[in-house]
Amino acid sequence: MDGQARVGSIDAIQDFRAALIRYAERARRALDDVTGEVKRTRGWLESEQRQKWEGEYRRRARHLEQAQQELFSARLSSMKQDKSAQQMAVKKAERMLAEAEQKLAVIKRWRQAYDARVEALAKQLETLQDMLTRQMPKGVVSLSNSIRHLQDYAEVNAPRPAAAASEERSEP
Repeated sequence: MDGQARVGSIDAIQDFRAALIRYAERARRALDDVTGEVKRTRGWLESEQRQKWEGEYRRRARHLEQAQQELFSARLSSMKQDKSAQQMAVKKAERMLAEAEQKLAVIKRWRQAYDARVEALAKQLETLQDMLTRQMPKGVVSLSNSIRHLQDYAEVNAPRPAAAASEERSEP
């Protein structure tokens, strides 16, 4: 190595700087979208779905209680009357309540698994976010400074036109 930089084109560095700025902006928008989606999904699991199935569980429990009361009333009213419709209604209500319990258990597992799985990935996103917000602008500034220095250097060492060089020689 002879210690000299061999810059073929300042324009290429300027183009790279512009591309780097565009990339950083698109990457920041994409990260913001991903971060927002992670938060929305967590909120969906923690509130919307949990509240929906807790409400559904209460509604189905009331429905089961009503079906059981109807079966009990049918048993008391007449020993000979067919109670199969009430028994089927109770069985159906029990199945529906069990389904709601199962959904609540699944949501609880999903919330726990979501936090466990997403936490590691979120840390990686934070690292990338830090790079995009702190390191990338420093790189753009460094490229801008390099471009400016190279342009200054090119102006100082630019070959002069022959007429300008002859005028300088004639002035003693």
